[in-house]
Amino acid sequence: MSFLKYIDKNIIENLMNSHEFKAWLISRRWFGDKFLLSNLDFYISLEYFEIIAERIFLTIIKISRKEDYEQSYFLPLLYYKNLNQILEKSEKEKDNFIKLTENTFSKKIALTLEREQKVFTFNLLEAEFTLFFWKNMLFEQEITESFPKLSLKLTLYEEQFQDEENMRKVQNLIEASIYSERYEAELEQLGKGNTTNLLFKLTLNNKVEDTESMSYVMKSYKEYSESIEPQTLFVLVKNNYPGAPKIYGTIKLQGKDAIGVYQYIQNQGNVGDIHWSELNEMVYEVFSDPNSDFSKLNEKMEVSQLIKDYCSETLQMSSEIAKSIKNLHEALILPEDSNYISEVVESDFYLSNYTQKLNLMISDLQYLMKQESENMFYNLPKISSVLIDTKDVLEKFRTDFQKENIDVQPVHQDLHMEQILYEKEDGTYNFYFMDFEGDPQLSLEEKKQKYPTEKDLASYLRSLSYIKFNTLLQYIEKKIVDKEKYVVSEEILYSLFFRKGTREKRKTLDALLRFLNKWESKIMNKFLKDLNPSITLINYYTIERILHEVQYEMLFRPNKFIIPLLGLQEIIENN
Repeated sequence: MSFLKYIDKNIIENLMNSHEFKAWLISRRWFGDKFLLSNLDFYISLEYFEIIAERIFLTIIKISRKEDYEQSYFLPLLYYKNLNQILEKSEKEKDNFIKLTENTFSKKIALTLEREQKVFTFNLLEAEFTLFFWKNMLFEQEITESFPKLSLKLTLYEEQFQDEENMRKVQNLIEASIYSERYEAELEQLGKGNTTNLLFKLTLNNKVEDTESMSYVMKSYKEYSESIEPQTLFVLVKNNYPGAPKIYGTIKLQGKDAIGVYQYIQNQGNVGDIHWSELNEMVYEVFSDPNSDFSKLNEKMEVSQLIKDYCSETLQMSSEIAKSIKNLHEALILPEDSNYISEVVESDFYLSNYTQKLNLMISDLQYLMKQESENMFYNLPKISSVLIDTKDVLEKFRTDFQKENIDVQPVHQDLHMEQILYEKEDGTYNFYFMDFEGDPQLSLEEKKQKYPTEKDLASYLRSLSYIKFNTLLQYIEKKIVDKEKYVVSEEILYSLFFRKGTREKRKTLDALLRFLNKWESKIMNKFLKDLNPSITLINYYTIERILHEVQYEMLFRPNKFIIPLLGLQEIIENN
């Protein structure tokens, strides 16, 4: 490892500006503006660079493109020659080795050492995936004592742990930083990697005393900017709201939050898991044989009974969660703080601006599609017509809206089902809402703005459509596609909606689609029953969310492009 003493800021910066590193960087789930930067025509500069624990490169990178774009990210990287060097016993499992390798950037670099050029393989791993990083940042006294010199600052939110349980957890964390040899640690990634920041569950086990292990959520804020989350969570604490985690502290880097330490809330999973598992069990039971006659499923009572039999937890959850979301919105209001009060805006002005914004997004997508090969799926006339029709539908929404005013307030902004954890106790669900950083697709200024509560309802309901179409696509892959032939399941799904010619198992798929639509409608009605929202506003924010999905899938998962496209098509057909 002696060659590391020759590594400096300039070498790392040059490495980062290689096409290989840029491509690796843009593939990160948390990296924003993938559409804008997909051609890799941008420059990376290091705004901050320090080496700690001999092998952790603590960096803030700034992405810039000519004069029209700048964005900074917190990016700690960990050098290793062999993974075994940096891992503890609890981390040395096959699946973890695979995950760490997938999150490693590797490149051979040439260095002149003592007048002789040598070639080294430079392996850089996102440091947060290892206990080595967290133990050094939290518990290594030599490093924590040098925080001021490193422009790091630990901030504790004392108001958030006044109760006995949370006080114990904070004391335990402090003790572990002083007597690190007394504790064993375990690390587990949260959110299945589908989060715009990196989230990990850190569990501390006391080796000396027979005490209960304690867990915490460690969050690495990837976008290096002011975060709205700590203040939002503080508002929820002041309003005694029980359905969100407490934040114990943050580590600020040059004055901005880089790392957050949160309460870990015991849970049985996220809300989406229940919907997905019950729906799939029902589909593969009812449609187990794709050659069967499904004509009886046209009967409304038959379908309704099947949904009651197979999706009882989903139905109960949909009914109960609406009240929890309503309570969340009430708890986000704090009269003495102007940033957390509700306001009234003039609807015509508001919707005109929002329509213009969405039309610009559509125009950007149309431009992106034209850059692709003419033979690409995106350039089919019927695909283009969906985007054109979406503009027409938006104009219809704008002109048909009847109310003079719209209520706006602080909202979650990104309330999809994976953001909501649940715990069932005595037959009743308790829900916990995670991640109050705002919509990841918005600028900081936009995140600080207020929105109709329908923005959150749209995020939640969009999850239903996503689950529905993914279930349909997977059924095609498993039950319809002939494994002996080269057939693309996405093409069959496309044909179901956009081609009228007869295809294999067309009747089965039509029946399944009707069945799934009835499932979605029943769940949606359960959810909306006591909320009385504006369906027009829900449609506005659903379209916005889908357009972001279309953009992402085009660039990084083109085979999944059909899923959000069908969501748009549905809105057009229904309006």
